[in-house]
Amino acid sequence: MVTQIEDVNYQVPPIWVRMLETAVLTLLVPLAGWLFNADDPLFYASSFAWLILGPLLAGLRYGFLFGFASALLTVAIMMVASGTGWAETDLPIEYAIGVLLTGMVAGEFTDIWRRRITQMKIINEYQGTRLEEFVRNFHVLRVSHDQLAERLAANPHNLRDVLLALAERFDVVEPGDDILTERASDLLSFISHEGRVEQGALYRVDEHERVEREPLAFIGGRPLDQDIAGDPMVQACLEQRSMISLKSEMEEELQNRAQPLLAVIPLIDVNDKIWAIVTVTEMPFVEFERGNLHLLSVLGGNLGDIITEAYERTPADAELARFQFEQRLKRWSRYAARYKLNSLLVAFEVPSHIGNVGSETLTDLIYEQLRALDYAWTTNLGSNSRLIYVLMPLTPERGSAAYRERMTLLLNERFGVDVAESGLVFHQRNVDGKQSAANLVAGIRRQAEQHAPA
Repeated sequence: MVTQIEDVNYQVPPIWVRMLETAVLTLLVPLAGWLFNADDPLFYASSFAWLILGPLLAGLRYGFLFGFASALLTVAIMMVASGTGWAETDLPIEYAIGVLLTGMVAGEFTDIWRRRITQMKIINEYQGTRLEEFVRNFHVLRVSHDQLAERLAANPHNLRDVLLALAERFDVVEPGDDILTERASDLLSFISHEGRVEQGALYRVDEHERVEREPLAFIGGRPLDQDIAGDPMVQACLEQRSMISLKSEMEEELQNRAQPLLAVIPLIDVNDKIWAIVTVTEMPFVEFERGNLHLLSVLGGNLGDIITEAYERTPADAELARFQFEQRLKRWSRYAARYKLNSLLVAFEVPSHIGNVGSETLTDLIYEQLRALDYAWTTNLGSNSRLIYVLMPLTPERGSAAYRERMTLLLNERFGVDVAESGLVFHQRNVDGKQSAANLVAGIRRQAEQHAPA
C-alpha cells in the first residue's frame, strides 16, 4: 500500500518504448478501420471522432512531444488517405486542426502536472530532511533532560553538552586530514560511555557502501571476526539504513559465528549518507533494552551529522570546496528554472577582526546556524578578510531580511558586535534559474572586492 510520496516510483520508459507505443496508439484506429470498416476507414462519418484517440492517449501518457508527434502522424495519414483515394472525402481541415489541438492540449496537461508532482516531491524531501533533523535534536534534548534530572545532584554531565564538546573536537581538523580515521576512537568512546557498550568496534563504510575489513577503532578487545561485511545484521543495517539489534529468530543463524553481534549502529547523517557502522558484541544485560537501543540509534544519527559537517568545513583543497559548493548551487538553480523552486544565496564579507572577535569565531557562528539543507563555503578575500557563502534552498528572497536580522541579533548578544559599525558586509542573490552558479558566485565576489580594503 502506498503511504508516502517516495512509494510512488514511476520510471519513464526508454525512448524507443515511448516511440513504439506512440506509433501503435496512432495507427490503431486507422488499422481497425481498414480491417472492419473498409467503406469509411478513418471513421469520418462516425458520430465520434475516433482519430483523436491516438494523440489523446499518447499526450496523456508521455507529454506534449509525443502527443504532438502522434497528432502530426494522424494528420499525415489523413492527407495520404485523401490524396490516394483511400478515403472518399477530401481532407477535412477543421477535423485535422482538432486532432492537432487534442494532442497538444493533452500533452501540455501531462507536462504541467508532472512538473507539479516533481516540485512537490522536492519540497517533500526537503521537509522530510528538516523533520528528521528536528526529531534527532528532540530525542537528544529529551534524553539529556532525563539524565540531567537523574544526575544533577551528583554529576552536572548531560548528553547535549557532551555532543557539543565532541563536535568542537571536529572543528580543529586541518584540510586534507582523514577526519573519520583520526576521530574514530573519540566516536567509539563516546558511544561506549553513553550507551554502556563494553565491547564493540567501528568500521568505515566507503562510498559504495562496502564495509572495510579492519576496524578503525575497537574497545574491549579486538573483534574475532575478520570480515563482518557478510553478517546478516550488518547487511540489514545498510539496507534499512537504521540500527539493527539481535532478534530471536536470528539467533540460530548467528550462534555458529565466532562473536555474535548484539547491535549494529550506523553513523548516518540526515541525508542518509552512512559514514561508518559500530558493532556491539558485549553490553550489560540490563542495558540491552529498548530505551538504550533507541538512544544508540539517535546517537548514531547525531554523530553522522557531526562527521558530515566536519568534512564540509574541511575539504581536501580549496578547488574541491568550490566545486562542491557550485555543484549544489547548480542543482538548486536547475530546480528553480524547471520547477519554480527558488532558493537564496547570501554571503558575509568578514574582516580579520571585529573588535576582540576573530574571523574564525564569526565563521563558526555562521556555520552553527546552518539548517539541514543549507550549505556554506568559505574563501579568502584579499589578505585581511574572508567571504562566506551560504546557500539556503527553498528560501524566498524575502527570507534574507529575517536571516540577516537573526544573525545581527546573535552577533550583538554573543559578542556585543554592532554590525552597522563592524565592517561586516552582507550580500545576497536570488537563485531563480536565470543565472548560472558560476555567475552568481562571481557576481557576489566582484561586489565584495569593491568593498574589501586593498
